[in-house]
Amino acid sequence: MEQENKSSVGSIIGTIVIIAIIILGGLYFWGKRVEESKLRQNLVTDSANTQQPVEMSEAATIKSVSNSDDLNSIEADLNNTKLDGLGTEVSN
Repeated sequence: MEQENKSSVGSIIGTIVIIAIIILGGLYFWGKRVEESKLRQNLVTDSANTQQPVEMSEAATIKSVSNSDDLNSIEADLNNTKLDGLGTEVSN
């Protein structure tokens, strides 16, 4: 009879440990998601405070790229692409 009690207590403790690990993992990933959301919000707020954000002007340029696949159109699109502010996010 003692062996049956030990095995049932061990399985209950194991189940509780597994559930605790799952809950802690969920809280960790939820915290990371909240932190990333705040970071994105700060980026949007910072770019809204500038007169004309680089991201907005570059987004407009990307949308104006032609759909043609001939060599001259591709070369023209490459020449019109501005790469000046490419690494500004990394340096901040």
